[in-house]
Amino acid sequence: MKIRKEFQIFFVILVMLLVVSYYFDYQISEELYNRSSLICRSIHVFAQLPAYLLMAFFSAGIFNSRSRDYSAYSMLSAAGGFLLTAVFGFLCGYVFLYNLGLYSITLIMAIDIGIFVCCYMVTKLICDHDALALRKASKLGLSSFALILFITLIGTAFFDRIPFRRLDGTVNVFEPWYLSGFSFEPTGFLNRSFPSITMALTADILLINLVPEFARRFRDRKTILSMISFSWILLAAISQLILGYSYLSDILIGLLIGCLSILLFSIIYYRKPKVNSSENLS
Repeated sequence: MKIRKEFQIFFVILVMLLVVSYYFDYQISEELYNRSSLICRSIHVFAQLPAYLLMAFFSAGIFNSRSRDYSAYSMLSAAGGFLLTAVFGFLCGYVFLYNLGLYSITLIMAIDIGIFVCCYMVTKLICDHDALALRKASKLGLSSFALILFITLIGTAFFDRIPFRRLDGTVNVFEPWYLSGFSFEPTGFLNRSFPSITMALTADILLINLVPEFARRFRDRKTILSMISFSWILLAAISQLILGYSYLSDILIGLLIGCLSILLFSIIYYRKPKVNSSENLS
């Protein structure tokens, strides 16, 4: 899978904005901060949901695209795909209801079952046409998600950077991310801002651009899928800034972690096998 031109432009824009954040990180947050913004709070509720939905879909893809030879690998794929689909479906329900200020295990389980059934049926239909392509995309999606989660959790566990909304001008003061102190806190993602785990996971929406790889009817809609993914990332990033959850640099580093993780596994899973020159001569 080739890196399309719009993705190259996206990387360049991220790097340019990172330079801007070096000088104006605090000023941007100070100017935009509005914790009571209902629109931004609504966007924040849904920011990570596309990532969890995609992971549920790819997990079901692993389940349905497995070989049917009852080997140990096939059985492991079945068990892992089944479990992960249920887990990500549960996360979708939990995160959605939690951000709405609701908590009902009954509703969460209902959402989980609904997502599980939908993902199973859709991936089953796709597998009847191109199981190999779906499996490759599913492995890429789950691998990149695992790497994104690992890197961002490690980062927030060590980088002691206080979000803008928690600054008090006395004890908690603004610090550039590269000057932030190091203090290990296993649950750092709950009250630290660097890197932005929300934006790192939001970057996973870029994986919808893999859809044309296994769904033929979308092969003429690549530009539309790119517009959807980039627009959602932009909205999520602006909401994070306005609500004071993350500085611009937190957002950009989070996005870079997400994009580079996807790029890494795209190279791994979509690399072309080397052709032996001696075989060509023969």
